[in-house]
Amino acid sequence: MKTLVLGVAAAKLLGLGAFGTPAIAAPAASHSAAIAAAAMTDVSAQRYVVRKRVVRRGPHCTVRKVVTRGHHGRRVVRTTRVCR
Repeated sequence: MKTLVLGVAAAKLLGLGAFGTPAIAAPAASHSAAIAAAAMTDVSAQRYVVRKRVVRRGPHCTVRKVVTRGHHGRRVVRTTRVCR
């Protein structure tokens, strides 16, 4: 029981110590990466960005069946052509 309590206390101290020290081993941002990121946010460079173009060749039509109830509760099936 005593070792469990000591282990939890040690874990807390090590965890708090990690947050207190500065991150020296963190990699520094390279100068070329900063330039590339700045170029992508430039408004004049956005005209050269290739966008996906959708080519529509005429209307795209499908046939849908609409089922309703008619005289005496019978099924009436109507087919309608839907174009988009």
